Amino acid sequence: MDSIPVTATIADKTFIDAKNFTIPYGSNWDSQKFNGLTKHLGSDGNAVTPLSKDVTVSTNKAVDTTAAGSTYDVTYTIDGITKIVKVTVGQRSVTPSNNSNNNNSNTNNNGNSGNSAWNPSNPSNPNGTGLPNYAAVKGSAVYATKGIYMYRSANFTKSQRTATYPKAKRVNRPMFVVLGYDKSNGGALRYKVRDVNHGKKTAGKIGYITANPKYVVNVYYKTMPKSHKITVINKKGIHAYKNVNLTGRAKTFKKGTHVTVKSFEKHNLTTRYKLSNGTYITANKKLVIQGNY
Repeated sequence: MDSIPVTATIADKTFIDAKNFTIPYGSNWDSQKFNGLTKHLGSDGNAVTPLSKDVTVSTNKAVDTTAAGSTYDVTYTIDGITKIVKVTVGQRSVTPSNNSNNNNSNTNNNGNSGNSAWNPSNPSNPNGTGLPNYAAVKGSAVYATKGIYMYRSANFTKSQRTATYPKAKRVNRPMFVVLGYDKSNGGALRYKVRDVNHGKKTAGKIGYITANPKYVVNVYYKTMPKSHKITVINKKGIHAYKNVNLTGRAKTFKKGTHVTVKSFEKHNLTTRYKLSNGTYITANKKLVIQGNY
């Protein structure tokens, strides 16, 4: 009698687990979205490396890392298996880091740093952070007006360079998000930053750049133009929106358009210009310029 073949079915042991987590204020969400994963087993029951392999991520709404204290539902999915966790954005801090060679800085009799760019003992900024008035707030965006380098540490030497940013036209200036502060052995203020030049090979890099306002400044205007006029310089134009968070598109202004602005408002760590009809436009210097051009 012929034997009857038997087909054995092996159970699929695919499994994922995850936990709630917090991300730093102003950080890059894409680089941290898998931080909640704690376990990932394949169909054979063996551990999968990396944990994020073939796992998809979705959120209940776009994650804004500049919205301190906000929470989001993050769903990890693989082969129909889902795990939902809570993600919280950390609080903003403007306290400078003094962890690099403080004892090597020159100090005068008044207790002030030998370099006026760093003055923790007697700050010119009344907020008590020890930072000069020009210093960008942690989590805000800055760009380079001249050619600069990124370095591995706050002490700038040629061997420490990790990226080069040549001088560029205003609309193409390299942009960074300030993650923190440090100082060189000589007392010069440095920004610890993340490169946010999307589409560039350097995008996502983290390192140190100069905080000298002759080279690096805030991306967003913080004042009204004297003439109450701005000119659109972005080649794709800009949009006016019904809401200060730039939602509810109302109108489009082409490159070269002169726009009259009534006032400006802060939104998180950015600013917006408000028009007489109550709509809002960006105050990003890469997109608009004060005055008629």
